[in-house]
Amino acid sequence: MAWSYGYFTDLNYSHGYYSEMNPAMLRLACLGQAIESQLRDEPTYLELGFGQGVSINIHAAGSAGSYWGTDFNPAQTVEARKLAAASGADLHLFDDSFEELASRKDLPDFDIIALHGVWSWISERNRKIITDIIRRKLRPGGIAYISYNCLPGWAPVIPIRELMSLYQDCGEGKNTGPTGMIEGALQFVGDVAKAGSIYFQENPIAGHHLKHLMKQGPNYLAHEYLNADWHLGHFSDMVRSLEDTKLSFVGSASLLGGIDALRLSEEGRKLLSQVGHPVMRETVRDYLLNRRFRSDIFIKGPRKLTDSEHRDAWHAQAFVLLKPSADIPKKIPCGPGEVELPAEKYDPVIEAMSDDGYRLKRVDELLRHPKLQDFEPKDVVEVLTVLTGAGFMSPAQQPSGKAIEQCRALNRHILDRALVSMDMHHMASPVTAGGIAVSHMTQLFIRALSEGKRSPDAVANYVWDFLDSIGERLLKDGNRIESKNENLKQIGISISKFLKFDRPLLEALQIIEPCVNAASSMRGQKVMASGAGSP
Repeated sequence: MAWSYGYFTDLNYSHGYYSEMNPAMLRLACLGQAIESQLRDEPTYLELGFGQGVSINIHAAGSAGSYWGTDFNPAQTVEARKLAAASGADLHLFDDSFEELASRKDLPDFDIIALHGVWSWISERNRKIITDIIRRKLRPGGIAYISYNCLPGWAPVIPIRELMSLYQDCGEGKNTGPTGMIEGALQFVGDVAKAGSIYFQENPIAGHHLKHLMKQGPNYLAHEYLNADWHLGHFSDMVRSLEDTKLSFVGSASLLGGIDALRLSEEGRKLLSQVGHPVMRETVRDYLLNRRFRSDIFIKGPRKLTDSEHRDAWHAQAFVLLKPSADIPKKIPCGPGEVELPAEKYDPVIEAMSDDGYRLKRVDELLRHPKLQDFEPKDVVEVLTVLTGAGFMSPAQQPSGKAIEQCRALNRHILDRALVSMDMHHMASPVTAGGIAVSHMTQLFIRALSEGKRSPDAVANYVWDFLDSIGERLLKDGNRIESKNENLKQIGISISKFLKFDRPLLEALQIIEPCVNAASSMRGQKVMASGAGSP
């Protein structure tokens, strides 16, 4: 057996970031279920299969504690270690197989063991090794986070993956290189669909899924569809797999996934209320939602909070906005469609969270806010949970000096990388101890500020000079803009939005270091990107 164990390694995994793996988000998800997280202030954390290492590096930079991880692809481990060297956080990253990791003598007991997606793409033997690691090395009270592809949602499109895999093994794919092989596999499946395939005719969702795949990058498609192992199962199968680990299911790490009022019909909620067994109830919920992906939290010995403990924990919980208030939509995708966020319920909370320069605020402080004094505590908590689950808000902390410096150092590296690559889409915030989505254009704006560009025109020219040096141009209505003046005009529009809306929030998140007398205009200011020098 090759070192890759059938895992696709010709193309590296994408540079994805997964906020659900943030210890702060795991704590919040447990709190939402009235379960004590039992995580120490400086946890030991293990990620199995860290890919490019984006999540584990950002979380280590923004947190106290010790972070361990392995990914048996050495090229990905090299990249992850570059990020670790940049931040100087307490990271131990290996290219061990799961079997090799399990035999290490230097592994501590862990507060958190996390794996994103890995479970779906490894052999049964490796799944058993993982459960053995969890059984032996997750301390009592510790959290296991496991996300995986599941049934019944995947059932209608399993044949598409089979066709792509057969093309890889038996078709012309072997002679065209990894990218050519993936493009050929998609074309082959498309040809089958166009040839009067009754399968596609009777399963219209398969055709929609194929169109979705056509829009995805080859790196994602390779790792999602072309590994030798592709394991699908129900939630009940996952529970059976973990029988020997002493784990108990707590709930979903996806906060919206646990709010039935947003996702299920009244009939669905009524049916669920009649299902007594927790495993049966969760499996029925998957059928009602046609779920194809789960992100589950298990605890080794969960403890239920008393009513007073639950209330006090919520009151002490701090939050911060992740998007400018003007960018938060009135509807969010949820389940098969969209859910409206009632203005009378959500707008006052968003406005309160925007006050005082987007400063983080505890729930007990929000409850005293003039705009929220008529709100019931449970209603405020519900709004905060929904906004966090939708990605517009995050649990927050008063960051330590160490977390601030580590995030600054990592962000310096990310800004340097922005000059040679567009693959990093997140920066580290010591306030959330997690990653914040920051577009490549915004990274260039931040870099310009860090280099002393003090006017909007100076920033625009900095960005244009960079784009021109690499032969890139902006797009407008899908068309490439060739004119320098028109490019500068479009860059200027983006800068105006950045200054008015994005920069104040990024300062509050300590992605950008706040400056004295900050105003909407940059003239006469000295503005530094986080990490561009000591304060």
